[in-house]
Amino acid sequence: MRKITIVGPDDKVALVKELVKAILGMEIVEVKDMDSIEEFQRKSPMERLDFAIRRVDSEEGLLVNRYDFAWLYAAIQYELLKGIKAFYSVESFRQYLIIIGIKNIPSNSSITGKYSCLQCKYPNWKFTDKRGRCTTEEQRRINVVKRFLSLYYKGK
Repeated sequence: MRKITIVGPDDKVALVKELVKAILGMEIVEVKDMDSIEEFQRKSPMERLDFAIRRVDSEEGLLVNRYDFAWLYAAIQYELLKGIKAFYSVESFRQYLIIIGIKNIPSNSSITGKYSCLQCKYPNWKFTDKRGRCTTEEQRRINVVKRFLSLYYKGK
């Protein structure tokens, strides 16, 4: 048996006590650690891509606009993801998003328009739709890709 000491505010301790009462009738069948980075990296590139795109789409506040998928498309087209070949077209990327279950996919013109405003190499991207000055919006777009790359390579 393990003994656990919890130090916290009274209201939180009361909550923990209630949880302990509820847990007493439960049985732990299996404790499983999350995949390590090495285990995640042994998955196929397409499995990792599917995971990364779904996760980016589901993280609250990351994709502010649906056209933010253009930055993911750009990362793939610029071959920032080892093992993943560029899509033939924006439409083939959109079809892939549909296949993996992404909802509210932006139009071809929306992705194409944002993709065409990219200049320079990642991570020093500049955006012609932002008049050349570094803005918080530009940094946000770059951060979307940073998070996407992290999810693809590390799974977290």
